[in-house]
Amino acid sequence: MEQTVQIVAVLIMGTLVGVEFGVAAFTNPIVERLPDQGYRQARATGARILGTVMPFWYLAAAALLVGVWWLGRSPLAIAAVAVMGVVIVLTLTTLVPINNRVSASVGAGPEEVPVRELAHRWDRLHWLRVALLAVAFALLVIAGAR
Repeated sequence: MEQTVQIVAVLIMGTLVGVEFGVAAFTNPIVERLPDQGYRQARATGARILGTVMPFWYLAAAALLVGVWWLGRSPLAIAAVAVMGVVIVLTLTTLVPINNRVSASVGAGPEEVPVRELAHRWDRLHWLRVALLAVAFALLVIAGAR
């Protein structure tokens, strides 16, 4: 049972880190090159789609991390849970509100919602989230290898 939970946790966390890295390193820089209206639409669509899927993915990842810790009682696993907790707090308190403003910006004038400015702030904070997720993932993998 413990190994199964560890394997599923590694798969879920690994793909989560990969997707979040892909958004930060590839998708958003490509979208950045679009003209303003296309940029607004692309960022808003991405915010809506990922905003629908990601809560379930994050919840599953957090639950699996707790399961790995519960079954193995590894200090590294509890550290991964703690880092994931920081990621979730950062996401809910900072990134989600920014994303909500960006997704609501379609149809608004550039003076009403400074989308690029908001998106750049989101991008900087998102890189922090990616780094924290990578740390949580590394802790999970190391905990499972022991």
